[in-house]
Amino acid sequence: METKKLSDMSKKLPLFLLLAIQGCASQSPVLYEWGSYESLIYKSYSATGKYSPDEHIQKLEADYQVARSKNRSVPPGYYAQLGFLYYQTGKPEEAAKSFMIEAELFPESKQYMNRLVNNIKPKGKL
Repeated sequence: METKKLSDMSKKLPLFLLLAIQGCASQSPVLYEWGSYESLIYKSYSATGKYSPDEHIQKLEADYQVARSKNRSVPPGYYAQLGFLYYQTGKPEEAAKSFMIEAELFPESKQYMNRLVNNIKPKGKL
């Protein structure tokens, strides 16, 4: 009788292990469309001057179009980086707009983004 129970359990063990592994392997849905954002950030700090801010802007804007086509959001920090790049290229209005979008999408950044917007506002403008 004991041998039969062990035999039955040993037959069910592979099935149990397979189901356990299958449950662990399930993937969660993708929240953000990262595109080249991470590599651009890395390159901007590791290879300073290799890419112009305009090149970074073009790549980020292309990533935005891909994200829209996949109906996904861009990652946190995306609009802040875009705003920083706009500021570097002498476009303070675009920079402020990007900072405000970042603050709206990611409320935890709102205080910092508002401070940036206030610092780039020319007197009586924006």
